[in-house]
Amino acid sequence: MKTIGIIGGVAWPSSAMYYQKINESIARRLGGLHCAKLVLAQTDFELIERYEREHRWDEIGAELGNLGKALKRAGADFFVIACNTVHTAAQQIESIADLPFIHIVDPTAEYIRARGFRTVGLLGSRYTMCSDFFVKRLENQYGLRVLIAEGIHQDNVHNALYEELVKGVFTDETRAKFRDAITDLVVRGAQAVILGCTEFGMLVQAEDSPVPLVDTTVMHVEAAVNAALAD
Repeated sequence: MKTIGIIGGVAWPSSAMYYQKINESIARRLGGLHCAKLVLAQTDFELIERYEREHRWDEIGAELGNLGKALKRAGADFFVIACNTVHTAAQQIESIADLPFIHIVDPTAEYIRARGFRTVGLLGSRYTMCSDFFVKRLENQYGLRVLIAEGIHQDNVHNALYEELVKGVFTDETRAKFRDAITDLVVRGAQAVILGCTEFGMLVQAEDSPVPLVDTTVMHVEAAVNAALAD
């Protein structure tokens, strides 16, 4: 079994989710008392969030790239980042880390294409929904049409993330706002909706959507486990 590296702390609930889901997947596949071989390097999200607001993606790349180097020194064979938004700086992070890297968009897109969906909705931070790193990768590399939340729905999703979800706060009121955002995407033509933030799957479940939900956390975790167990 290869050792998985995780860059976490962006924010801490996603770190906990990755740790739990990776170990659950390993245990389910291998049985017995098996758990994952992994190392976790976590940063302070207060710093990362400030860099995001100031659009200092080079600083994020340097901070997380150095964590990737720490994972390599600790014995990781490859790594994942437990966050969608900071993949904006993925190229710089991977370059500094000098360690094989699984991009969160790729297993998500492969899952979507394998099920025949061609038009998908995307919920994420405003950075994720409005930047090229996620949408253009889906469009240019995988031929998908991508719809993003707009207007009040975009505001509700983005604000809930930074004001509640990254703090581990999940409420029925916020879940209802997410249902409304999902419904709007479906009315506009989405055949499936991507939960493009690692905390969203803790709030929204399949019953909250009239179309399939594709949780990037689940896709990313399974890709990491596949890589860890590959010959």
